Amino acid sequence: MMTTLPVRIPLIQAPMAGVSTPELAAAVSNAGALGSIAIGAASVETARTMIEHTRSLTDKPFNVNVLCHRTPAIDIDREAR
Repeated sequence: MMTTLPVRIPLIQAPMAGVSTPELAAAVSNAGALGSIAIGAASVETARTMIEHTRSLTDKPFNVNVLCHRTPAIDIDREAR
């Protein structure tokens, strides 16, 4: 199923952890593309604050990137090497 983004410019700003900010995401969204924030490395409270701050800066759509990885298995031998 093909869907379209409600943006004027077909561009998605990369959601880079530690680099993308609410200000950057809102500026991109306000310019007509899709701004993004990365919250995968953030605590729940920090993520909530980032989303709320982005919402306060734009009424346009923006992307929230969440990373969900499985907890790696501990391998003592591999880690010792």
